[in-house]
Amino acid sequence: MEDLIRDIQEKTGLSADKVLEVVTMVTDYMKSVLPDELVAQVVSYLGDAASDPQAAAASAATAASEFATQAATTAATAVGTVLSAVSDVLQKPDDE
Repeated sequence: MEDLIRDIQEKTGLSADKVLEVVTMVTDYMKSVLPDELVAQVVSYLGDAASDPQAAAASAATAASEFATQAATTAATAVGTVLSAVSDVLQKPDDE
């Protein structure tokens, strides 16, 4: 479920809360129009969002926070690599 929310967030720029609201609306709609056996599969796949939107929101917020932390770490590593390369270039004598 967290992957779905994160994918939708990345593609739309919506907040986790807004994405959860939309996913919940779609799930509720699907529950009202699909046969029971398909509803059971949807609920099984979506987990918390289908049965407990507040728990799903908390889970989505945690996932988003972890994703942001990972992105910040990756960016910091990339900046460190670039700064190291620039430093190496600046420290080389002109005749090399």
